[in-house]
Amino acid sequence: MSARIVLCPSCDQAVTLPPYEHGKKCVCPVCGALLRSGHLNTIKNSAICAIATLILLFCAIFQPFLSIESLGIYHEIALSSIFGVLKSDWSLLLTVFLLFTFLLPTVMLLQQILIGLCGQSPERIFCKLYAFCHRFCMVDVFVFGVIVSLVKLTSLARVNFHAGFYLGFIASMLLIYCWVKVPPTKMWDAYMPSTAAPRPGIRGIEQGFIYCKHCGCVYLAAKHHHCPRCRQISTYRIAGSRQRTLALLLAALILYLPANLYPIMFTTYLGNAVGSNIVDGVISLWDMNSQAVALIILFASIFIPVFKIVLLLLLIYLTRHQQVSKPAWLSGFYRVISFIGKWSMIDVFVVIIMSATVRMSGLLTIDPGFAIIAFCAVVLITMAAAELFDERLIWDNFYAGTERSTR
Repeated sequence: MSARIVLCPSCDQAVTLPPYEHGKKCVCPVCGALLRSGHLNTIKNSAICAIATLILLFCAIFQPFLSIESLGIYHEIALSSIFGVLKSDWSLLLTVFLLFTFLLPTVMLLQQILIGLCGQSPERIFCKLYAFCHRFCMVDVFVFGVIVSLVKLTSLARVNFHAGFYLGFIASMLLIYCWVKVPPTKMWDAYMPSTAAPRPGIRGIEQGFIYCKHCGCVYLAAKHHHCPRCRQISTYRIAGSRQRTLALLLAALILYLPANLYPIMFTTYLGNAVGSNIVDGVISLWDMNSQAVALIILFASIFIPVFKIVLLLLLIYLTRHQQVSKPAWLSGFYRVISFIGKWSMIDVFVVIIMSATVRMSGLLTIDPGFAIIAFCAVVLITMAAAELFDERLIWDNFYAGTERSTR
């Protein structure tokens, strides 16, 4: 791979990437954003792994996943049990579960196989679908949700693992590998490589170059009214970034209170139903001597959503009304919240798994509460808000302030 010039998606700086060397990653010298991994992989190699993942995944669904034994009652559970339990009363939760942990990951793997092994040339709609599936693939979050659920289950009964559990775990690890190794930009490059070459050391906006946030294409604004790769309307920055982000954050704030105050699940034992919210669940885990898991749930479900909302509101205010003095710090914080945003879905998956597992066991009944819907909406809305905020506005503010101070 020869040297080439790219625009940093975080600060809009034109940077020269040296020829690829295995194990050496490339970061932007201005903002520290990762520009190229030190361990590149071809779509063909990932496609081979994708085939193995699909085989193991479909085997895991119908094999016994685990069994619960307590007070002489024994019951085996398969992953397919979740579908039947949620379908009757909680079809929306079932849709969320299937979409993020099965349907979107499966479509992503099939696309890798079609491109890497079947030799199909990707089309524009194909790449857009892949980017959507890649963005909302939450298998890694689901795996951790299973671990948390098992910690809670072991306090209620004896838990035994079966073939479905081990096959599902291996399939999840392989799927995460395929997800990491083939980002959407690699699929877009297979469709239409980005050949524009801005001058290094100068920001793209100063040279008339646009970095498309949707597909990563770099092109001259004067020559194109739409991105030549994904056909999005040409704008140097995401149109209405602050306003749209602010609107989503206000919606998330409205839903955040009921998501944390109302019961996220109801536990019924011997006819007595007791509701528990997120904080109650954290306290329960702490009392079961699972302090590490309790702290992770506390951070993922309480602190992370608040941190995202507060930081995005701060970024909107600073980029609009104040001069940014430490843009690298703010960019770093923004990239952190963009990465960790989906991990707040852990509690959603825990409730789904516990509802299916314990209800099927006959020991007691666990049902989702209204708060789980509100909390799921908060997570998805804040993820969308982070996507809509244009990180490059931080650097626009910084350089504009620098120019004013030097006059």
